[in-house]
Amino acid sequence: MGRVERAEAPVTLAQLVARFGRAWTICEAVGGGWYAVRRAGISVYGHHHGLSDVRCGASLAELARHLEAEKRLEGQTWQRVPTRPAL
Repeated sequence: MGRVERAEAPVTLAQLVARFGRAWTICEAVGGGWYAVRRAGISVYGHHHGLSDVRCGASLAELARHLEAEKRLEGQTWQRVPTRPAL
């Protein structure tokens, strides 16, 4: 049986900027699609837990899904692994 794809709700650039604009710079890509770049850098620790500096999407709706995923990851609490043995 074929996979049924649901229609995406339209997302505007203004909506994305209102929701994510403090943390991300959102731009239209030259070759098509959209990308977002974090305004502040991420620690190595954040990268280790899956956070990204740049997220892309073929549409604004796809980019919105990726940014929501980043927001969920940011909200998780991670158990910090010691980098040096305790003395």
